[in-house]
Amino acid sequence: MSWLSYSLTTVLLFALWSVLGKVALRTATPVQTTILYGVAAAAVALVAIALGQRTAGWSAGTLWIGALSALCGGLGLMTFYLALDRGSASLAVPIIGFYPALVAVLSVAFLGEHLNGVQIAGIALAVAGVAMIGAGGG
Repeated sequence: MSWLSYSLTTVLLFALWSVLGKVALRTATPVQTTILYGVAAAAVALVAIALGQRTAGWSAGTLWIGALSALCGGLGLMTFYLALDRGSASLAVPIIGFYPALVAVLSVAFLGEHLNGVQIAGIALAVAGVAMIGAGGG
C-alpha cells in the first residue's frame, strides 16, 4: 500500500475510534478506556511482529525519542478521552483534529520540511475551521 492508502485508512480508523470512544465512555471511565487502548495497541503490535514487521536495529541512543513520542501519545490519548467524556464528539474531535496543521508547522521548524502555497492555505483554512467550531460550540 502507498502512503496515501495508509493515510486514508488511518482517517477511517481514527473516525471510528473517535465515535466508538464516545460510546465506550457511556459505561467506562477515560482511564479504563485508555488502558483498553493500550492493551489493544500491544495486541496489534504483536500481530504485526508475527506477520514479519521489522523490530531489529533499535539503539539505546534513539530509543528515548520513541519513548518520548509514546509518552506524548499516551498523554494525548488520555486528554482525548477526557475531552470526549466532558464534551460532545462533534465539537471535540474536529478541534483535536487540528493537530495535523500543527504537525505541518513543526515539521517545517524542526524537520527541515517545506510547505507550498496550497499547503499553507490548507493550514490557514484549518485554523479558520477550528475557530469557527470553537465559536459555534458550547
